[in-house]
Amino acid sequence: MSAEETPSEKDALEIIRIASDILNIGYVCDKCLGRTFSKLLHGMPNEEKGRSIRNFIALLLDSGVTINVKMENFQEYNFRRLDKLQSNKTVCFVCENIFSEIVPKLVKEAIKKAKRYEFETFLVGTVLNKALHEKDQMILKISPNYSESIKDEINRILGKSIVEKFGKSVNYIDPQLQILVNLKKLKVEIRSKNLYIYGGYKKLVRGIPQTTWYCKRCRGKGCKNCNWKGKMYRSSVQQIIEKPLIRMAKGKKSSFHGSGREDIDVRCLDYRPFVIEIVDPKIRNIDLYRAKTEINRSKYVQVSDLKFASKDDVISVKEAKNDKVYRAIVTFSKNLDKRELEKLSNINNVRILQKTPIRVLHRRADLLRERVVKRVEYRILSKRRLELIIECDAGTYVKEFIHGDEGRTKPSIAEILQNKVKKIILDVIEIKK
Repeated sequence: MSAEETPSEKDALEIIRIASDILNIGYVCDKCLGRTFSKLLHGMPNEEKGRSIRNFIALLLDSGVTINVKMENFQEYNFRRLDKLQSNKTVCFVCENIFSEIVPKLVKEAIKKAKRYEFETFLVGTVLNKALHEKDQMILKISPNYSESIKDEINRILGKSIVEKFGKSVNYIDPQLQILVNLKKLKVEIRSKNLYIYGGYKKLVRGIPQTTWYCKRCRGKGCKNCNWKGKMYRSSVQQIIEKPLIRMAKGKKSSFHGSGREDIDVRCLDYRPFVIEIVDPKIRNIDLYRAKTEINRSKYVQVSDLKFASKDDVISVKEAKNDKVYRAIVTFSKNLDKRELEKLSNINNVRILQKTPIRVLHRRADLLRERVVKRVEYRILSKRRLELIIECDAGTYVKEFIHGDEGRTKPSIAEILQNKVKKIILDVIEIKK
């Protein structure tokens, strides 16, 4: 700045410099030219700003001011001092005319797809292709203080259309619907916030897992190994609970989050807390009472207290440490000694050490865990059979506490009675809330 230049003159010259640099890279449409000064004149559309700037530069050119610009940017003007340019260049170097040729089509596609979803809040995002990204970065470097990205412009155009069409509001933190404009694929992708439902379940039968076990070989597609079913078990707690919920919410699939889990051959006769997550729901306000009624027609699973939840509830359920009470019918290898059985009555808040059970070593780290067995009650059923009631810490391997797991759990019922265990039939009968 010369000694005679004032700060305001400097700012004016800066705007002229930015405008000329933009207009010197090739033909630039009014919207992209105006976007270069988006942070000025709040409320004026970028296209109107671009037209004003173009007019101003045209006035300077026609007045005799020398400005280094590409004249195809002024082919519509009738200059007094300059010859009118005969040119047909109308493709914007920056946006490649997506605002006039592509964005309107994507807006229609977005509205059409959004109609399929029930939502109150939304957020729009844009993915640029490589060429648009590089050109957008060029503009941002020329005008770092005043410009906005092409993504912001597209998001605003589409967001305004969604608000006008559906009367919904934008939520930047936790939108129920995400609308993604993908300019790499030239399509609109819709992502609905997953629907979370909290409840408690009882598993009334043995032989089904908590979550769906897909065949390891075909990963659910169906093969000879799984008898072409894609799953390793006929059903699961998850499948029974998800069926009406997915149908009512028009979701794609579910994820199941339980507060612990029982083994496949163990019944759960008290309500175990869970959160089921419905992926990509189209309907959010579903009738949970009707869903519960339908689920409870099952002979395998019962649910209670269904209510809408959030992602935070998943963490709460997974991290909950609920003590449990088990009933076990245990068959021993030799006759029971009543005097030895009296030792079981002395198990009150006994600390036990458990190495990771042999049965799960193939998928879990070999760790040593300390747990507390609060109490053990017994009832003799026959010469070699006992009914045991065992109350213990969350995370206790109860079967291993009974049979000892080849010495990996100490002490154990088998060790205390000096009697090898042949069979265990186990139920969860209470989950301490």
